Amino acid sequence: MPEVPVVPAAIPNSKPNIRRIPTGIPGFDELIEGGLEEKTNTLVQGYAGTGKTTFSLQFLYQGAIQYNEPGVYLSFAESKDSIFRHALNFGWDFYALEQQGLARHLFYKAHQVNKLLEEGGGAVRDAIQEIGAKRLVIDSITAYGLLFRDEYKQREALLVFFDFLVKWGCTSLIIAEEISTEKEGTAGEIGFLTDGIVLFYYSKVEDENGNIHRKHKIEVLKMRGTNHYNGVMDMHFTKSGVAIVPPKDLLGG
Repeated sequence: MPEVPVVPAAIPNSKPNIRRIPTGIPGFDELIEGGLEEKTNTLVQGYAGTGKTTFSLQFLYQGAIQYNEPGVYLSFAESKDSIFRHALNFGWDFYALEQQGLARHLFYKAHQVNKLLEEGGGAVRDAIQEIGAKRLVIDSITAYGLLFRDEYKQREALLVFFDFLVKWGCTSLIIAEEISTEKEGTAGEIGFLTDGIVLFYYSKVEDENGNIHRKHKIEVLKMRGTNHYNGVMDMHFTKSGVAIVPPKDLLGG
């Protein structure tokens, strides 16, 4: 009796009905198939002055004015006035968005964080529900982690916090400060918990005349379920925020 050929099982589509959330940041969304996957968490990582806060505020602002998606800025480091004044430098009026129910800022001091955990993230959850938030920025997960002296408690608190993020159901950017990409540590563990990692640099470069200066750069290191661009790109600061310089191969060059 002839052998019956074995027909391999059909491989399911790896990207069934994935909804993308455009960041609204010029030059960035085309690097990640049109935007971040809905309800995912992306680590925004780099040293001070690399543009992480501006990038994250722009994500919230453009979400509100372009896509009518309210956002929450959860801070463990800076007050509302400090953050909102920074945003005004680029013409982003978060005070007005807050009055319209399109934005909310929450500031937790060190002694308040345990209460946040004990209440199951209650105040943040309530704010998200009140305005119907779709976008969330955490500033910063580094500051949050430093609030716990014991390393075990720090790791436990991080796991609890990421569990909150899943339950809150927003598309989130999580800022991490002063991270070296050359070594693994707490940042490596956080990166493992997130769906994406975007690195920010302010690197020294030498021009054709031998002069040394710095340039802002950005790199998508990881983005699960996304055919993202692999490479380091220039990032420019403009009067209306940051903009990514598209790679030549994306421009057909």
